[in-house]
Amino acid sequence: MSINTLEVTTPPGQAIDPSNVSVKPLNSEITFNFNSSSLKPLSPLVQVSYSPEGDLQVSAVVFIASSETPSLSAVNQESVISDSGETQLDFFIIYDAPEVSYQNFSAYRVDFIIENPPADLVQIETFLWDSDPVTSRGTVTPVGGGGD
Repeated sequence: MSINTLEVTTPPGQAIDPSNVSVKPLNSEITFNFNSSSLKPLSPLVQVSYSPEGDLQVSAVVFIASSETPSLSAVNQESVISDSGETQLDFFIIYDAPEVSYQNFSAYRVDFIIENPPADLVQIETFLWDSDPVTSRGTVTPVGGGGD
C-alpha cells in the first residue's frame, strides 16, 4: 500500500511587512442560488490608489466560505512583466480553507500599502491564494496616475 502526500506550495514573491497589512471582517454575506462545482475561490474585488506620498494603496474584498473561519495569514508581492510587456505587481492574499464548493460566502477587506512602488507600474494582479496548489484566482486592476 502506498500513500501519496499532497505538498503544500507557497505563493511566489516576498511577504509584505505585516504592519502594512490589515484584515477586517465585513458584516456582509453573499449567497448564490446554485451550488458551484468549482473549487476555485471567488475573485477578489480590488481598488487601488496612490497616497499623497506616492505609496500604492490596495484594498481588496475577498469572499471566504461562511462556514469557515478564515486563516488570512499574509500578503506576498512579486514584480513581473505583464503579457503586454508592461510593469505589473502581483499580490497573493494567502489563506487556508478546505477544498469544497459552497453557496454562502462572507466578505473580508484586506488593505495593504506598498512603499516605493515602481514608477512605471501599469497594473496589479491580486490573487486569493489558498495554501494548497489547486485553488487560486486573480483580478487584474489598472493603476493610473502614479504618485506624481
